[in-house]
Amino acid sequence: MTTFAVSPVQVENYRRNLCEQNDDMLTRLKEFKKEGCKEILQATPIKGVFAPTNSAFVLGAIEAYNQHHNLVIRPDDVWLAIMIQFGFFVNGNAETLREALVKHQGQKELTVTEFGSLYTVDYGKMAAEMIGKMEEHLVDPSLGEWILPSFSTTTDHDRIVGSVVMMASMKKYFKYKFELCCGIPNVTLLGTVQDWETIRSRVDYLKRFGGHMVEWVEMLSGVIDQFVASAKGAVDVDFWQRICHNIGGGSGPRYISGWISVFCVFDEEGHWQGSTKSVTNWGRVTESEFPIINTNDIPAGYLTVDVLIDDNGAEHKSLMFAGHMSYQVEDKKTIIPTLSWAIVLKNGEVPSDSSMDERFG
Repeated sequence: MTTFAVSPVQVENYRRNLCEQNDDMLTRLKEFKKEGCKEILQATPIKGVFAPTNSAFVLGAIEAYNQHHNLVIRPDDVWLAIMIQFGFFVNGNAETLREALVKHQGQKELTVTEFGSLYTVDYGKMAAEMIGKMEEHLVDPSLGEWILPSFSTTTDHDRIVGSVVMMASMKKYFKYKFELCCGIPNVTLLGTVQDWETIRSRVDYLKRFGGHMVEWVEMLSGVIDQFVASAKGAVDVDFWQRICHNIGGGSGPRYISGWISVFCVFDEEGHWQGSTKSVTNWGRVTESEFPIINTNDIPAGYLTVDVLIDDNGAEHKSLMFAGHMSYQVEDKKTIIPTLSWAIVLKNGEVPSDSSMDERFG
């Protein structure tokens, strides 16, 4: 762990409203509404108060920069933010990437079976087991090992988030089923320089997918190299001051740039939006070394995937969420992006598009 000064500004208290329960985090998300979700079966336990948002890593960093809050970043946050962007890319280019990722055509159904019932089974454990089920169908069986976080800061919940992120990234190639059986199951009860060096080496794997991935790796490499250097004590204050740059405002469009934007280069359809390095706003041209992203186009920091639950013969449609859906606010001064996961039943009514508030944070 390393803490360093970036700016002489005084630390300010966080003044926005905060929440304490998973309901506040999940029920605001557009897929929760659009897919008719109602009941939360399981989710990452919440510690302390948090601010719900649809992209906690990116928007949390922007909030810290704009409002003079401290910022805490874990290796897991950075790596899974990269993997969530990768997931959008894969889902948006599934057929082009098929031969590079899987050995089959269409969608294969994968089933994980566990003892328990709808409300007692460990869905996080089942999500982790699903990654093992994928291996024999993958061109590179070690893909899961590459995607899942394995740093000194990684928790069991981070591994679950990584598992669901992988499931969601591969959902064009697989269908997923959790099969529950009656019975008593078996019960099994921050970061180093090496963590950041591991992320740096993992990033290079993205080059295998060609196209914009090569360009993205060039962007990411420079950013992650700075993380490694900072972890070693060689802090480039100028780099950290360039985490975020706000462009525009008022009645016109608003944009963000700075290196945080390299975590926004794919939209939620997997389309590349990382090439814009110059915008004209109110007749003024602004250029940046990093992508310039319209704030309305900041993609979600999480992925979703459908799972069919067979509860001893009774089938239930469910939706899993995984990624950055909130950030903690510690002592009213420090923002900590939080990785979370949840599985919810799709047993509510699907609202009309006009009644959905798709964005907040």
